[in-house]
Amino acid sequence: MSGFLWQLAKLSRLRFFYLVSRGEARRITALYVLVASFVSLSTLGAVAYFLDWPLIFPVLGPTAFLVFYSPARSMAWPRNCILGHLSALLCGLMVYLLLLWLFPQKLVGEGFNLTETIFASGAMALSALIMVFFNILHPPAASTAMLAATGYFDTPGKVLGLALALFLLSIEGIILHRLAGIIYPLWRDKGLAEEPPIKTKLGEVGEAASDEPYARLAHRLTTRRD
Repeated sequence: MSGFLWQLAKLSRLRFFYLVSRGEARRITALYVLVASFVSLSTLGAVAYFLDWPLIFPVLGPTAFLVFYSPARSMAWPRNCILGHLSALLCGLMVYLLLLWLFPQKLVGEGFNLTETIFASGAMALSALIMVFFNILHPPAASTAMLAATGYFDTPGKVLGLALALFLLSIEGIILHRLAGIIYPLWRDKGLAEEPPIKTKLGEVGEAASDEPYARLAHRLTTRRD
């Protein structure tokens, strides 16, 4: 199977590099994101239709965009996509159960009240903490936590559907990237790490502030992550 995909990738790679050399990288990237995103999500929709199982969720839209627009970023790798969403889903469900236990009367009325807003914000913040702490950064997962905290995933079918959709979307990303000749890991690339783009007056995280020893020491102290 891999040999067949490799042969198909040759044609797209030749065309891709030819167009890139002519300064058309943005157009090709836009076209690739358009086609790949549509194919991946519409395929999930078709599977959901035939299985009569919810597999299409709003949170998958930004995930698909990230996977096909920036496959070299760790935020778009299967590991971060799957674990990021699942951890955020767990945070949101825990917060929702806590909300049901403490303020059941708040969920009776229609509309989005202040209590739900605070709890949804807390679920998002908790999921962000977990993603940063365990280095499974995936920004679209923050919306999963907020949706779960407001009762969107109110049935086991939706929870399992999201998990299955994440695995299927990751598989689609791997296949489509292989066909396009784009390097994309099966799970993650252990040789690469991604630091948050934080800038200070002494410089950016991961960069030396200057050649002066005291300035370098101050930069390390103000931007250290351990």
